[in-house]
Parts: sequence; structure tokens; C-alpha cells
Amino acid sequence: MKRWIVIATVVMVSYCHTAMAQYEFAGPTYYPTPLPPPPTAEMITADQAAALQAQIDELKRELNRSKFETPAMNVSAPGSAAPDLIGDVDALMKWRKSVEKAEAAAAAKAALKPSVNVGGRVFIDSAVFGQNDESMDQVGDAENAMKVRWAWVELKGNMLENTEYRLWFDLAGQVSLLDVYLDFGELPYIQNFRVGHFFEPWGMEQLTPNKYLTTMERASPFNLGRNMGIMAHSNNDEANWTYGVGLFVSEVGSKPPFYQNDNDSSAITGRVTYLPWYDEASGGRGLIHVGAGYSWRHLGDGTAQFQNRPDSALAPIIVDTGVINADSYQQLELEAAYAYGSFILQSEYHIASIDTDDFGSEALNHYYIQASYVLTGENRAYNRKSGSFANRVVPYENFFRVRTEDNYICNGWGAWELAYRFAHDDLNSDNIFGGRDHRHLVGLNWYLSPFSRAMFEYVYSNTEDQVASDGVLQIFQMRMQYDF
Repeated sequence: MKRWIVIATVVMVSYCHTAMAQYEFAGPTYYPTPLPPPPTAEMITADQAAALQAQIDELKRELNRSKFETPAMNVSAPGSAAPDLIGDVDALMKWRKSVEKAEAAAAAKAALKPSVNVGGRVFIDSAVFGQNDESMDQVGDAENAMKVRWAWVELKGNMLENTEYRLWFDLAGQVSLLDVYLDFGELPYIQNFRVGHFFEPWGMEQLTPNKYLTTMERASPFNLGRNMGIMAHSNNDEANWTYGVGLFVSEVGSKPPFYQNDNDSSAITGRVTYLPWYDEASGGRGLIHVGAGYSWRHLGDGTAQFQNRPDSALAPIIVDTGVINADSYQQLELEAAYAYGSFILQSEYHIASIDTDDFGSEALNHYYIQASYVLTGENRAYNRKSGSFANRVVPYENFFRVRTEDNYICNGWGAWELAYRFAHDDLNSDNIFGGRDHRHLVGLNWYLSPFSRAMFEYVYSNTEDQVASDGVLQIFQMRMQYDF
């Protein structure tokens, strides 16, 4: 009997060995990882169910805050205390898609609303005058003075995706409207189109905002200022050129802008600039700028007048043509600038040719040469959109003076700039005797921060007119300005 048991055992072992040999592989055997069974009520603990319920409740609260109705969710399966996970996930995904769609619609709607940015600037000036007898005869007594030169409130922003608006007005004295315009951008060929009340495209100094000027006042009696009109202009901060050309009302002021006359009072003004050299690596710390402008102006009221002050808004007028009977006049301007690091040299020449009723064509002119150097190493960045130095000086460190815990005094000095300008007005011609002057200006600008500045200037003015020669007017003036 034992012999038969041994024989049967051997036969079974041989059979099993043969069967296994049919499924042998050359390498190791891998078996797929078994999939976990679907979640069941038995696999979810009470804490997990509570956590899921809390998440669902929070989503419902967010949904109510967003004013959307939460899709119905099967929180628990019939006859079970545990959530129906598959039903909840589907409902949550539908809710998420509805929220994303609503947010996209809200963003598109918000893009149609104008943005509003509020700013402003305040300039406070004071001046002390000295005169000789000839100057007293020419302009009378120049009295010491102090005033709020500008107090602007500025509103600007975007409408739609490519339209900018501005509404600026001055509260110093009589309310004056300044920039009031819409500017349509990203247009084919012309780039931008502007309509409203704004600066005509004339001169590097005029197109430099007053808060960025190196000196307290602009130099020329031929600056055109703001007028009502339309203008096509460039708007590219990467180009080496700019252009602007527009049609304007030639005799409109800014308090407020208004003109009413049956006679033609139109002006065509244009300006182009070019950068023969612009140092891209330094962001424009080195450059050469050239430009030219032209304006033809028809006079609806048949009169023109040119006058100027000696680089101070508080000073009296020192040259004045008086009223000239004329049908029209033309102006030409040439401009150039050189910047290298903290040094800037710039100059402009203006000439006006007047078609007078009594004497025919008469010519008047003006020029200035100006240099500035930032002693602390900063520079005034060039604005490639406007073709001018229409950017602020940013001090390496702002002004401050504090006492430390160790009882030491720490100082930040801000930025310091030294400036000089020579200017000359010639408002005399064959039959017009408005006077001549030449002026020297020395200035020191202290930038306490990028948004605040103190300015100190000395002006020496020598005037020759029909009343007297060598009328000397000296001015010691200062300004405190800030913008926001």
C-alpha cells in the first residue's frame, strides 16, 4: 500500500512541474496592481463624511455670495448615512463651469467701463526783485511776490481697450480747463488720433510737462499752448522718431475753452523728431535728438500780439509787441538735444513771420541754450513717445534725516541738479518795436523724492526797448512743488 502512495505522489509532482513549465518567462514576472474597489459606505468614516459635508456647505455659501443658484446635490444615497460621491462631483463640476462662465462675462463687462485715475500737482512760488532805474522806467516797480502757481486736479484713464481720456483743470485763481480730450490708439497707419483741448505739437520745451521742466518757466514767447482741435500723432515708446500734425482753432483760451466767430480762425501745426543716436544698452542715458515744427495760423479777429516775461511768472512783462493788425502768421521751430549720463544740453530756435496789414511781412525770433547736470549721478530719462525729456528724476535715495537708536543722525540727500540757460528774445523788426532782451538763468534743483522738488533760481535780465536801454531786472526765486 505504501508503495502505491509513493508512486501516486511522484506522478502528481511531475504533472505539476510540467504544467508550470508552460508559463515560465525569461525575466521576472509582473502582476498588475489590483484596482481598488469603488467607495462604499463601509469604507468612509464618520470624520471623512463630516469633512466632505463641510466642504459642500462652504461651496454653497460661496455660491450664495456669488448670487448663483447651487445645483441640486444628492448629499447622501437613499438608505445610507454616507455621501453619494459620484453625484456630488458631477454637481460640483457643473457649478464650477457656471461660475467660470459668469466670471468671464463679468470681466468682459468690466472691460467696457472706463477706468479712473486721480492725480494732481501743486507749485508754490516766491520771488524777490532788484532793478536799476532804466528797468523801473521800462516796466515799473517789480514788487516781491508769492503765489500758488499751479494747483491741478487730474482725472485720466482708459475707455474700451484702446481709448484714453484726460480731464485736467487748475484751481489756482480762476478755474482753468487744461487737457480735455479723447485719444484713440492702435489705429492703422496714423497710430493715434486725438480730439479735444490739448497742447499743439510744437517744441521740445512746450511738450515737456511743467512738473518735469529743468527750469521754473518755459523760455519762448512763441509757444503755442493748448487749443481746441484734432491731431494725428505717433505713440511708440520703442521708435527713434515721433510725429504730430493737427488742425486747431488758433484763438481759443483755456478759461474755459470757447470760441465764437464767423471768420476763419484756424491753424495747422505739425512737428517731427528723430534720434540719430540712442544708447539702448543704458536705456537712453546717451542720445542725440533733432526736430522741427511748423505752424500756419489764420487770425479770425485780425490781430496778433507777442510778449514775454524774464523766466518768472511773478515778474512783469519785459518785451511786448502790442497789438499787431494782421491776417495770418507762420512760425518755424528747430530743436536739438544731446544727453550723456547725467548731462543734458538742449536748444531751440523759433521764428515768426507775420503778414501785417500795414507793413507787409515782419519777422521776430527767439532762441535759448540750456544745460543741466545732476550732481548725484541720476539722469532725466528721455520719453520716446513725446520726443522730449518728459520723465521725472528718480533719486538714488530720497531725502530724510532721522535719529537712530544709537543716537546717531542718518541722512538721505535726495538728488541735486545744477542748471544754466541763456535766452534771447528779439521782438523788433523793421516796423514792430517790441523790444529785445537777453537773460541768464542759474538754477539749483533739489529732488527730495521722485514726486517732490525744491527749485532755487537766479535770473539776470537785460532789456532794450523804446523807453530805455540796459534795463536790468534781477530775480531771486524759489518753488516748492509736489505731485501725486
